[in-house]
Amino acid sequence: MQQWFPELFYITNTLKRNNPRFLIADALLFDISLKCRPYIQGGITMYLSKMVKVNKFSFMSWETAIQRFIVWRKAEGISKRTLNGYESNLKTFFKRYPLAWPDKCREFVLQHLSQEEISPSTYNNRLKTFRPFFNFTITEGILTTSPIANIKYRRGEAPRIVDHTMEDVLKLFKVIGSETFAQLRDSTLFLFSFDTGIRPSEALELLPNDLDVELLKATIPPMYAKTRIGRRIFYSDKTALLINKLLSVRPLEWKNSTQLFCNSYGNKMNTHTWGVQLRRYTKKAGLNRFSPYDLRHQFAIEYLRNGGDVFTLQKLLGHSTLSMTERYLALSNDDIQRVHAKVSPVSALFPPIRKGIGKI
Repeated sequence: MQQWFPELFYITNTLKRNNPRFLIADALLFDISLKCRPYIQGGITMYLSKMVKVNKFSFMSWETAIQRFIVWRKAEGISKRTLNGYESNLKTFFKRYPLAWPDKCREFVLQHLSQEEISPSTYNNRLKTFRPFFNFTITEGILTTSPIANIKYRRGEAPRIVDHTMEDVLKLFKVIGSETFAQLRDSTLFLFSFDTGIRPSEALELLPNDLDVELLKATIPPMYAKTRIGRRIFYSDKTALLINKLLSVRPLEWKNSTQLFCNSYGNKMNTHTWGVQLRRYTKKAGLNRFSPYDLRHQFAIEYLRNGGDVFTLQKLLGHSTLSMTERYLALSNDDIQRVHAKVSPVSALFPPIRKGIGKI
């Protein structure tokens, strides 16, 4: 009988192996083989689907589901960094809770989200990974209900205020130096990031051809941008001097196919390497903390302090909505207090009394 219906044997064996409820599949197989042979087309029968009532993807492993999800998101143009985050977080979850897939996902998702002492940002990041994945499994017919249905995001914490003094920024810049190629590259990357507010991941993807050295502007292609929307950024004369110097010391064989901010061997740098370098310089400068993303924060804050408006800032930062720019910026308490003192209606009711100059 197996030689007549090899695909049918495969289906029943798969059902038995993945779900004890389908041990009855042997009896069904014999019954189907005798009564319903005419319905069998390619090893899949209408009779079988009616009798067993199993989803066509019920035997799919979580590894395969994740793989299909990553391919789908990649086709949508999601950045490589985001895809790696999806894959890492999902694999970590299912390895930690091997009994979750497929029937107990909600139980273990709730357990994963209710761990003690996790911050709202960690909670929300986990949920941001689960939501598109489980929506995908429903769309593809892998699962029938979402394990995260009616689970909402938590209200986030106040953003960490990144407000370094200009003295600290200058001190850190001077510590880097420019005696070696690596130091020149780091000095240029530091100043370019502080001058433009570019994301670290975007800066490390730039090629020399993406810069217009005469008009002092750079184009971030859509493939590099986090939002997949290209934009133009601008830099100052001082930054241009360092960029031109960096371009002049590059070997000719690197040409335009090598990233502008590459390592000493012409290989691409990543954000982790840049972060490690910056932490080393920070320690040398005697400062507590300074990350590559702090340069982006500091650019935004100084842009507003110096008279820039939030609408052009949104374009420069590459935010898709204005609300993102407003959440992104966290002005220091001194700024808030200074603005409040200036515009307070109570201050208008009781203006300060100006005294004339008397005897001297």
